[in-house]
Amino acid sequence: MRKKFFLRFITWFFCFLFLFNFLILAQEKIATDSKNKKTEKEVEIFKEKIASKVAELRQENKQMISGRIIEIKKGEIEIKDNNEKKKIISVDDLLTKYYSIKNNQKKEINFSDLKKDDYILVSGIINDRGINADVIFVEEKYIIDFGKLVEINRREYLLKVVTLTNETISLDIETFTKQWLLNIKSLELERTGFSKIKEGDMIHFVIKDKKNENNRFSAQKILIIPQEYFLN
Repeated sequence: MRKKFFLRFITWFFCFLFLFNFLILAQEKIATDSKNKKTEKEVEIFKEKIASKVAELRQENKQMISGRIIEIKKGEIEIKDNNEKKKIISVDDLLTKYYSIKNNQKKEINFSDLKKDDYILVSGIINDRGINADVIFVEEKYIIDFGKLVEINRREYLLKVVTLTNETISLDIETFTKQWLLNIKSLELERTGFSKIKEGDMIHFVIKDKKNENNRFSAQKILIIPQEYFLN
């Protein structure tokens, strides 16, 4: 009888010991899993903070430069800015985006569409040589100037203007050219035609910074101020 009781006691003891160890291991596993999940979450939050900070710093360092293309190579573009300084634009086949801006319309283009003498606006991170380009916009550059009409060719619809810096500029009046005239009595602007323009008149003009096929500038807009305005 005592022997049977002893055997039962030993069996219960080992069962209890097994269950006790199992519960301890289960609790340790739950605690470990919970700790791992907490650690993973903290790591993800830390990664997000780093990514956010990198993006913030990148945004702070992002700048824009512009100029005319003088050379195109694989992986880079060389330009001259408005101060005639050379800058190197580094481009990436996968990351850099290209757009053409024409008539207020934006169109995505490719690196192969860029040409020498294109005027570009570049957004990216400044480096020692120039800029690492994120986005490149090909734009039409315009010049706004003022001068005196010294010659009118009515057969060719051509105006020759001497600017205040004594530069002579030849302007083609195109079908799309917007022409305005200052009414010297009311001082209001009126639509006008080529026939009303006279030598000696003063002219404000807007042109693209690129000559046309006639090696002249196509006038986008002109404003004529009659010479009589200055005599009153």
